[in-house]
Amino acid sequence: MTEIYGVRLEPNITSLPIWGLIDVLPIDRQERIHRFMHKEDALRTLTADILSRLLICSRLNMKNRDIRLIQNAYGKPLLEGDSSLHFNNSHSGKWVVCAIDDSPVGIDVEKFADIDFSIANRFFSKQECFDLYMRQGGARLSYFFDLWTLKESYIKAAGMGLSLPLDSFSIRVGQERIELDTQNDFKPCSFKQYDIDPAYKLSVCALHDRFPDHIRMLSMDELHERFLVYI
Repeated sequence: MTEIYGVRLEPNITSLPIWGLIDVLPIDRQERIHRFMHKEDALRTLTADILSRLLICSRLNMKNRDIRLIQNAYGKPLLEGDSSLHFNNSHSGKWVVCAIDDSPVGIDVEKFADIDFSIANRFFSKQECFDLYMRQGGARLSYFFDLWTLKESYIKAAGMGLSLPLDSFSIRVGQERIELDTQNDFKPCSFKQYDIDPAYKLSVCALHDRFPDHIRMLSMDELHERFLVYI
């Protein structure tokens, strides 16, 4: 069964205890976090890294120092020496989310923003564009982010990055189910969406339909305190 966790970032970001956990990350991750010009971007990345590591440690009953992450040919992080555990994280705005499973999983969260809908013609299938343009006003914007997060979750679960073109598969969101039409090798799979925040869309993709009913929420303090156990 997929486990899904969410952390809402707090506004007083400069005084959060989680900053003290940077040093437990690999040097390359520390350097990446320090390179961010905006502290909000650094916090999102740090929180995502710590959340992923907490879930790995908790699931496998191991210490953070024993985690060795590698990347596949397309850059997707994997746990070295254990092909039975899969995880994926995403962050946008004030939310950081992570999914962990015993089979490939992908998750994507996006904050609503005004967009030029013509971008759909470049990245969406003909069917998706048709379904999108059938909607009007706020419903069109909402459906755009439905499609965007669902497609991102699929690509992330497949683990092939942008080498898997967004228009090489098609997703339709119905009242009863979310349908996938694809000739790609990554199938069959299932999707689920969660109402994490009225201003955001969150979608998950897995090779099964054993999704939880709800996201498990952690505060920034809870994330920090739980992770200390595994240092």
